[in-house]
Amino acid sequence: MAIIQNRLLELLRDDMSNHFAAALINVDGILRSYPIHKTLKNGVKVTKYIYLDDVEAQGQIQSAVLVDTGGNALAIKNMQVIKGDSGLLIAFEFSLEVKVV
Repeated sequence: MAIIQNRLLELLRDDMSNHFAAALINVDGILRSYPIHKTLKNGVKVTKYIYLDDVEAQGQIQSAVLVDTGGNALAIKNMQVIKGDSGLLIAFEFSLEVKVV
């Protein structure tokens, strides 16, 4: 039986992480594009953060969508958050699992 090595998991995690180019945030029914603010990698997990500062995107946050360079949706987080005049940090956490069968 093959045993998956940590290096393969790191390569797969990094490849997955590199596909996320930006985020589309739905604020009061209007989609706005935001850059990825920060990426953290830890073992088989990768977390993408999108930051909305205190003056941007005030209103009802309905969803956040991570997209690739072509604008294709890769991950969607539905939410119901009222954003006022303070900042908001949205996190997407992914954990990679690989099985040999």
